[in-house]
Amino acid sequence: MEVLTQYIEALLDLIYPPNINCILCNKYLGGEGEYGICRDCLQQLPFIDHHSCPRCAKPNRIDTNDATEGCSECSDMRYHFDKVIASVEYKGDIQRLVHKFKYSDATYLAKNMAEIMTVTLKKHRVSADIIIAVPLHPNKRRQRGYNQSNLLAKYINRNLGIHYGKKNLIRKKDTKIMHSLSKTERKQNVEDAFQVIKAYEILGKEVLLIDDVFTTGATVNSCSKELMKLGAKSVTVMAFARGI
Repeated sequence: MEVLTQYIEALLDLIYPPNINCILCNKYLGGEGEYGICRDCLQQLPFIDHHSCPRCAKPNRIDTNDATEGCSECSDMRYHFDKVIASVEYKGDIQRLVHKFKYSDATYLAKNMAEIMTVTLKKHRVSADIIIAVPLHPNKRRQRGYNQSNLLAKYINRNLGIHYGKKNLIRKKDTKIMHSLSKTERKQNVEDAFQVIKAYEILGKEVLLIDDVFTTGATVNSCSKELMKLGAKSVTVMAFARGI
């Protein structure tokens, strides 16, 4: 099935070539730029550098030699994952891009975003045995028509060749939309919201958990708690963007 899907996608790329225009400003690329982004926009991209928190990936924190110490935002947090890695800051054009990807059926953006995430993962030399995507509840999946994290995970799987445990983690509670909730409410909202279906697939494995945006970490922390409880060796979170 996956081979057939890739064949169809390749055929569509021939009919409707991707990356003709910049995915941020719509400027004609003419074969220039990277990730479907023109040179001008690429220079302005808020990439997250080595000064980010080694624990929660918060940008522009004061650097320390202790990779486990965390920053003022996360040092007192109990995380069930090892660390967060993110590619870009969630602001400006990136915020608009993610919103378009999630809410305007712009699924074609997943390939470009996953390419950026893949470069980030290679830069951080992340190793993993299995990829897991943060799931949507079936009700939200039907409303939206797709799970954006699943699309990102699919392309990262292709780029890196790491096994993708599709549908192994499910969201059993139809949780509230998070953006209007406080930090405490977000944590309560996703408490015990997730379930591992095939524990043997993650037992003793290093898990790479994929999401589009990391803000307070409530969702991925709840996912990680379930994954660790069912026997995962470790969980590393990879998000396209980090809320600031």
